Amino acid sequence: MRRLGLSLLLVLGLTAQAASRDSLSTQGLAARIDGQPVSLRLLQLLQASAAEPSATPPLSKVLASLIDNRLLGEHARAQYGDAALFPNTRVAFTREVALEQQLQALLRQRYRAELEASLAARGGLAQLVQVRRLPQADALLALLGQGERVQLDDSLSATQLARAQDWVLLDYRLPGSGAGQLRLAELWQAQNVQGRARLRAGDVDYLAQQAMQLLAGRYVVDWVVEAGKLSSAELGALRQVLLDRDRRGALLQLLGLEADMHYDSAHLKALAASVSAAEIRRYYRQHRADFQQVTRVRARHIRCPDQACADQASARLARGEAFASVARQLSQSEDAASGGQLGWLAAQPGQAAWLQQLAFALPSGQPSRPVRSPPGPDGRSDWEIVLVEARKLGLQPLDSEGVRYQARQALAREKAAAQFQALRARLYRQADIELNPAALGFGRAELQGV
Repeated sequence: MRRLGLSLLLVLGLTAQAASRDSLSTQGLAARIDGQPVSLRLLQLLQASAAEPSATPPLSKVLASLIDNRLLGEHARAQYGDAALFPNTRVAFTREVALEQQLQALLRQRYRAELEASLAARGGLAQLVQVRRLPQADALLALLGQGERVQLDDSLSATQLARAQDWVLLDYRLPGSGAGQLRLAELWQAQNVQGRARLRAGDVDYLAQQAMQLLAGRYVVDWVVEAGKLSSAELGALRQVLLDRDRRGALLQLLGLEADMHYDSAHLKALAASVSAAEIRRYYRQHRADFQQVTRVRARHIRCPDQACADQASARLARGEAFASVARQLSQSEDAASGGQLGWLAAQPGQAAWLQQLAFALPSGQPSRPVRSPPGPDGRSDWEIVLVEARKLGLQPLDSEGVRYQARQALAREKAAAQFQALRARLYRQADIELNPAALGFGRAELQGV
């Protein structure tokens, strides 16, 4: 078995030993990743489920993604653990439930027409149910209700959980796996915090709907095996593929590389805090365009005593009349004779009046809509229309907090990306991968660029 090289091209382009190829071929496998088998049927399912038929990715890209997710996902599990990777399961679905939902959704997407036809041929989902024991509202409240207790979470007591485990909601029979039962405890564990609140409130209609939804999901998984689409082992491998993908995504969030405005990466914060003054100066010199700001604007304005005047001025400007001409005729400001000329306004934080702040916020060459000014000491409030004729740019000062913050964040992201690429290269070097080119139908040339 060969060791993987630094790049994915070299990794997947390496020719496996003849004995390994024979072993994979004998077992009907497309590849083996660190000893874990990958069947060709599984790859083809992922390929068909990845996009619209008109944009189906090549099998080489599907395999490359699977390998990447497997190596990084396993590293994430070993390094951080699922509790750190998926911290929100108290209010969302548990990891096991979320994973099963993803699996069933993927299978439904791939085999929708066949699934619907098979279920219709059996008379519908309800025909799979042999016995129903759904509780009434008072019984559900007695089983799951909080009573007079003030409870800070939605967990069941040991007694409640035992009683929920004893309550069989449905006896059913699936075509492949045969007889089965759905228990109240299973339904409870399959809910997020909102669903559990509805069950605690005695919502029996919701319970009945959820029971049939869970049965439908079990039918999907049963049918896939019974119809020979995937084996039980391949279904297990598919669950692993989905888990690997989720773990990789969670790892990127932890490292601050995933674009999620709601996620606060402690790793990225630590990298930003470690950025030195010398690094900031160097980044500032190399990225001057990123630190440009408007330092001066040349502007005109029209001041009107009421909205009717402001609307008239705005309408005339919209018809193409010169701003200076409209200002001379309608503006009530002392500078009306000069066409409302304000001259060059400089950026002076803490000193700029609201009119100056408005001018700095506007693009050049386009009159603003009428804006009402804040009331003055006498309570008077005028209407203003502003036109910026020109803008001058300058650099933010190197010692400004804005520059320091922007540079630290950018450098932290660069460091995080470099660390990630180094980690990824190390994982590839350490991985053991066997390929079966006869099954895959591609070799080194087809993997270029993947």
